[in-house]
Amino acid sequence: MALKLAVTAAVCTYGRPESLERTLRSILAQDPAPGEVLVVNNRPDQPATAELLSRKFPTVRVIDEPIPGLDFARNRALEGSHYDVVLFLDDDAVAEPGWLAATATPLLEDPGIGACTGRVEPLELTTEAQLLFEANGGFSRGAVAIRLPRDSGRRLHGHRAPLIAWAVSVGSGCSLAVNRNTVRSLGGFDVALDLGPALPGGGDHDVLWRLLVAGFDVVYQPTSVARHEHRRELTAARDQIVGHQRALIAMLTKHAIQTPGRGRWGVAAFLGWRLLKPGVRLARRLVGHDPLPAGLLLRMWAHCWRGLAAYPRARRIAARRAEGSS
Repeated sequence: MALKLAVTAAVCTYGRPESLERTLRSILAQDPAPGEVLVVNNRPDQPATAELLSRKFPTVRVIDEPIPGLDFARNRALEGSHYDVVLFLDDDAVAEPGWLAATATPLLEDPGIGACTGRVEPLELTTEAQLLFEANGGFSRGAVAIRLPRDSGRRLHGHRAPLIAWAVSVGSGCSLAVNRNTVRSLGGFDVALDLGPALPGGGDHDVLWRLLVAGFDVVYQPTSVARHEHRRELTAARDQIVGHQRALIAMLTKHAIQTPGRGRWGVAAFLGWRLLKPGVRLARRLVGHDPLPAGLLLRMWAHCWRGLAAYPRARRIAARRAEGSS
């Protein structure tokens, strides 16, 4: 009998059966295998996903989450998991061999760790859009393991940085393992984030920061490797780059208000830097030292300032969605 780890591998999906099939095959090929594979279907009104799962993946457990929003789906996964460690993999990503064990082991061995992020490399770099997204930083965070807050005294991109800067630079929700009970005790993922066009991101970094504030460690494990399919169309890639910046500012604005004690000042200082950073990049672009075109940097800068007021509006949208499903 194949060895299984006492963990749940969870995939939140929103109407993408073709890429979901590829993701699930990569999870089911893991050795050791997860104790269960769970799919949260965030578009239960579309039959293609349910048909795929019933036809090709009868051993995969499925839960519907009708409220649109990635963090609604993530919280449904935490609620429905049979295990205390939950590994999230995006439905447009593929797990490399050994991904499951490398991501899960830190949490299985140390209850003081609240989350473990993995290394995310591009699945392909064949279009201008994919090359642009990767040139802007992509999702990979390098080959050096990090444990926060212990390693926050290192230089980040050559500079001293507050802990919040590390929290948003140590991985992404594309490949993320969490202690289920710990995250639920903090209120779960923030459903006002990752709402699609309304606020396209932020939920992963938000939960990492809240874990650190609560006294738990966060680990980046570079031996945990997944590959992400970047957007193939240039417009979609540009929208994603801009949207991520707006969501980051919204998340930082939230925590500049909510973080207790002295940590709030580090968040506020980092927020100020992120508001100015596109302007610095624009100046560098004018002398040929930035990969993004000037027009995209200007758009990014505008969306950063829009992010300052985005979180309260996103909370109202999330509340209306939740009320509409009850």
